[in-house]
Amino acid sequence: MGTPARPTGMSTAGRAALAVAMLVGFYLLAAGLVLGVLGADVALVVETGRLNPAIGKLILLSLAVAYPVLRVVFLTRRPRERGEAYGLPVTREQQPELWARVDRIAERTGVRGPAEIRLIPEVNAGVREDTKLLGLIPGKRHLVIGAPLLIGLTEAELDSVLAHEFGHYSNRDVRLAGVTVAGRSAILHTIHGLHARADGHQAQQQAELRAKAAKRLAKGKKVTEEKAGGGVDRALAKLFTQYAKLYFRVSESVSRRQEYAADRSAAAIAGRDATAAALRRLPLLDAAENFYLHRYATIGWSAGLLPMPGQVYGGLAELLADPKRRQELAELALEPAEEEADPYDSHPPIAQRVAAIEALPDDGRAAEGSGPALVLLHEAERTLAALESVCLVPEAATKRRVTWPELVRTVCLADCREDCQPILTALTSAGLPGTVEALLDAIDAGRTWELAGRLPRDEQAVAPTGLAAREAARPVFRSTLGRLTVLALAESGRAHWEFSWSTAAVLHLPDGWDETFSAALDAAVADVPDTAPLRTLLTTAGPVPAAH
Repeated sequence: MGTPARPTGMSTAGRAALAVAMLVGFYLLAAGLVLGVLGADVALVVETGRLNPAIGKLILLSLAVAYPVLRVVFLTRRPRERGEAYGLPVTREQQPELWARVDRIAERTGVRGPAEIRLIPEVNAGVREDTKLLGLIPGKRHLVIGAPLLIGLTEAELDSVLAHEFGHYSNRDVRLAGVTVAGRSAILHTIHGLHARADGHQAQQQAELRAKAAKRLAKGKKVTEEKAGGGVDRALAKLFTQYAKLYFRVSESVSRRQEYAADRSAAAIAGRDATAAALRRLPLLDAAENFYLHRYATIGWSAGLLPMPGQVYGGLAELLADPKRRQELAELALEPAEEEADPYDSHPPIAQRVAAIEALPDDGRAAEGSGPALVLLHEAERTLAALESVCLVPEAATKRRVTWPELVRTVCLADCREDCQPILTALTSAGLPGTVEALLDAIDAGRTWELAGRLPRDEQAVAPTGLAAREAARPVFRSTLGRLTVLALAESGRAHWEFSWSTAAVLHLPDGWDETFSAALDAAVADVPDTAPLRTLLTTAGPVPAAH
């Protein structure tokens, strides 16, 4: 992939100034619309010298246009974004090595460092500044660092991320970039507000049309095909949306240029290879964290369980340390996903950013060789536990903390019980005990297809009849019998699920079962069923382990 062309034409400073002007224009558009329709009403009254019903209707129409603009654009307060109250604050005394690293990168970038550092649980880092007067007057700076970055990046790669964030402040030609971000938030808030009002009016109109249609049907009249459209609010939302698209193209062009400039600052400080490596790793780390949270950290949530303190976020380090998972990530890094440039995205595609960095001259600094960035965190597990206490939802405090093996065993057993509920229900509704032995007795009594018919079936399985229906139900019944057998073994402690970072939990059956279990199930669901092999396996599965 070639190096992206350097920006030409208007400078970044010029584009930022244009974005500010367009932000002002957005509010002028809203004000002009309101003043225009109201001014036209006043002029009409003055011109005619009287207020008749027709003019009154025009005034009401004007108010219908002016009110939502005034209400949404000028009078509604925007919700405050998640800011300095989010995350875990870490002081210089608590985390001296992390602060020293941040101070060093800020000094090398030539910018003022942060007054506060907070850890957050996302794959993200950023510097926010409390500016005034459209960002022209500087203020206190806040740095947020994602714990997954400390876990998944090397020290050199973390340096490049920090240098990138501080690099935004070292580029003087993007002084007004903060204003474009604020403008984006304001415009999006306005558009969402207008569309929300339009959706509400459309729903009300739709309800009125349905009521009207019901009355006409009751009178035997034909129903007219009227559709609710959202009224004036929808038209206004479309108008402001068109203006917003133009604003986003200009403002995001500023942001994209700023990203390239910050990447170059990062490469100058942390090294070309470390910066490129960090850019490649960030989307993979984000995917790994999402996978970890869904497949590991939160699997016991509905069962009232969580990993031990510090492991909800910290367990990601264990996943990334697993050789198989590391290999999977390495293979993904070799084939980065293709991304299409979005003119409304504030960040260029990762592949283009990597190409721009790798096109820089070799600086002789290899990406390898530095240790994991987590070593910068003093008492890492304790700190990550503190992060959990401030970032997890309050309900997390009610969960029981268990080790990874216990978490997996408990969750897999609960899932197995849930999977067995249909056959257990079928047995009890047939007047039989809910046990695998009762199911085997029912099979010997010739009730296989009676019980199979009580199991839930999909649409394809419902359609066949006769022998075809039996053949369609056979694999479902066989699988059900297998699950109920596993449940009996697991509940008695003779089977268990083994925790693994490399794969999904592995089911361990009693010795010898792996070779004979499948054949025993086949025999039990054959046209002439034979439950003896499965009964023998259950009898010889070994004693129930003693309770500890």
